[in-house]
Amino acid sequence: MWINRLGYWAGSLAGQIVLVALFALLLIQLISVQIYRLEREEALGLVNSRFTLQRLTAATRLLNEVPGELRSEILKASRSETLLLTIDASRPEPAARNAKLEHIVRAKLDYPPGRAVIISAETRNGVLELPPHPHHHRHLGRRPPLPDIRLYGAIELANGQWLHFTSLTDRETPGWSVKAVLSLVLLAGLLTGLMIWLLQRTTRPLKELARQAERLGRGDKAEPVPESGPREICETLAAFNRMQDRLDRFVSDRTRMLAAISHDLRTPITSLRLRTEFLPDGEDKHKLQAGLKQMEQMLNATLQFAREDGLAEPVRDLDLPSLLESLCDDLQDNGHDVSLVEQAPIIYRGRPTALRRALQNLLDNGVKYGGKVEVRLLAGKESVRILVHDHGPGIPEQQLEEVFKPFIRLDSARNLEDGSVGLGLAIARTLIHQHGGSLELANHTRGGLLATVVLPR
Repeated sequence: MWINRLGYWAGSLAGQIVLVALFALLLIQLISVQIYRLEREEALGLVNSRFTLQRLTAATRLLNEVPGELRSEILKASRSETLLLTIDASRPEPAARNAKLEHIVRAKLDYPPGRAVIISAETRNGVLELPPHPHHHRHLGRRPPLPDIRLYGAIELANGQWLHFTSLTDRETPGWSVKAVLSLVLLAGLLTGLMIWLLQRTTRPLKELARQAERLGRGDKAEPVPESGPREICETLAAFNRMQDRLDRFVSDRTRMLAAISHDLRTPITSLRLRTEFLPDGEDKHKLQAGLKQMEQMLNATLQFAREDGLAEPVRDLDLPSLLESLCDDLQDNGHDVSLVEQAPIIYRGRPTALRRALQNLLDNGVKYGGKVEVRLLAGKESVRILVHDHGPGIPEQQLEEVFKPFIRLDSARNLEDGSVGLGLAIARTLIHQHGGSLELANHTRGGLLATVVLPR
């Protein structure tokens, strides 16, 4: 469960921005620590080199001035874990020499040109190596020799012997201390908290916008979204509120215009019907009366649809199985073969009257053209499906979408006494669309027509 929640959070805008920020923080910290280590190594190497040269020149002066029996004591006092000193008669021959350092040491010692100073320098990644002196391990004591060589060489003493020296620096670099880790954790926690607060403040209006857009798409009367948050978010919410007002005005104006036109047309149609009564009996009189009757039925159906569409029925919870069962029972009481063969317990939030009318139109079409009708109610995680299968002749494939157009009737030779004007399926699809769903027709593989209603949960 927590893995799913974590994945859901990581897929959100806030989660992705927080993860990117934490990754950037960690990367910056690692780069900063690495730069600090490199600069620290360089600074320590510079300080160590200067300190080595100072100690080296001081020890050389003492060794040149004191009697021979005191030289061993001076060597012991001058040695350390980072500076090794030995006296030997051999002259070293390093692969490369540092003329600058040799000049500095020669100047400090006031050596004449004939007295040799040999110094070689290398970095941690250098390739030069100094042959180990046999006394190095003894001078270092119990600590193993695990440093990198920085400076080495030899200085000729006044008695002709050579003072061999090696300056060492530890290989070990400073690791992550408890304070550094704690500071990083505190900084990451503070950054995460501030970003979560900022992103929640930014995305909360967007979530409200998504909810209102979903309600608007299902035909609900959505309230204006509060215009809060950053300037760009406020502008987006203001644009959505203006769009919603314009859509409401457009739908209201269209409904009023449709109702007004249908109402105004009833007067001339009634007048024409009265005039036809004075015509002599014959085929022309009957055809005119049949045409006027059909026009009156179409106007009545249009007026009823416009009137019900403008009522703005409130949304509430309803029991879909009970609704379908009551519709099937009513048709069975009228002698039709209608059955609810499969159902699932579903509480759906919608408009009861609108859904009842849409499903009633589908069932009426089924019993009129197919005789036997089977209804199934299937529940899914994200949607509810209602399948209405009749056992009639079906509809040609090229006309499956045509029947949803207003006043389209495939059986034009049908008697108009049943009041059918071709608005049933158009009204049904419109009402289903108002719930954010869909209505599709298809010819069943076992014969007949299959109407599929999909309603979002």
